[in-house]
Amino acid sequence: MLKIKSVEETTNAGKKWTIEEDNKLAQEFTDNKTYEEIALEHKRTPYSIKLRVISRIIFPKIKDDIDVDMEQIAFDYNIYTKELIYNINKLKMKDDPKQKLTQKPKQKEYEPTNKDILDYLQKLDKKIDEINSKLDNLEYLR
Repeated sequence: MLKIKSVEETTNAGKKWTIEEDNKLAQEFTDNKTYEEIALEHKRTPYSIKLRVISRIIFPKIKDDIDVDMEQIAFDYNIYTKELIYNINKLKMKDDPKQKLTQKPKQKEYEPTNKDILDYLQKLDKKIDEINSKLDNLEYLR
């Protein structure tokens, strides 16, 4: 943690989040910024941004919904499905320790499935198409 804090881009790593920072995070996510872009803005790690999105944006919306489509949510928020389920289960246990887990938590390391990888590559392909379209529009305006 000391190593992460000593780097300029992640000086806020491990620090308590403020209400203003949470509000800014929600707005940045609404503005379709990437986890990496948001992390630079907040001087935190991209992983900590994902965890905050899960805990402050996703979990409050789905905690009482038993028929939620975790794969769709993972896709919408650009998070691996297993990673999302694992962290949602942790939050559910913290929120109500008597509640049973919906899926067995991971052991040590997360391994993305082929579907997760394919979904991610499709998102990247879509983003590249959007960027190319914007670049074409810029060329047209010149």
